[in-house]
Amino acid sequence: MESLFGKKSKRKPGGTLVLYTTRHGATMRYAQRIGEPMDALVKEAAYAKLDRAKAYDAIVLGCPVYMGKIKGLDFFADHAKELSDKRLVLFTCGLYDPAQEDVRRALEEQLEKKLGDALEHIAVFHLRGSIRWQSLGLAERLMMKALMSDLKKKPEAQRSETEKLLIETEGGALDFSDEADIASIVHAARFGREADA
Repeated sequence: MESLFGKKSKRKPGGTLVLYTTRHGATMRYAQRIGEPMDALVKEAAYAKLDRAKAYDAIVLGCPVYMGKIKGLDFFADHAKELSDKRLVLFTCGLYDPAQEDVRRALEEQLEKKLGDALEHIAVFHLRGSIRWQSLGLAERLMMKALMSDLKKKPEAQRSETEKLLIETEGGALDFSDEADIASIVHAARFGREADA
């Protein structure tokens, strides 16, 4: 039987499972690109079951960052200890540059709070995503208008590069995704946590 994820009958035990949560598609697109070179099963995390996940050697979880908050960590928060014998990889996908110390620190604090000691068994990566104003719902547009209003009040010298670009592209699209970023994630899924050192 054909499914969105390929022929189930041809999939063998082991291999890689790539899970993701997405609202506008950026995290899903990364998940699909990560899964391709490993012939991984790629599916929404909301539909993942622990007993089926245990059949895989590696599990990658993609989590979007909305308004500074990481979403979709529940699968690892609930099951990381039970899956500690697997190669576990987590990636976040957000607009702001994780190379900025304050952005990275905020992400790491959220991961520590939600995952605790389980983080010791998870290789973590932070990727940049995209925003398309046309795809935003009414509530999201209102939140973005409030954010943009705050950004415009900020002195230009204090705005980050991302904030400057958000102002320049207001109402349009901004895309920071980079396919080159997935190579390290694929490597960690194939070879384990030590691969991200």
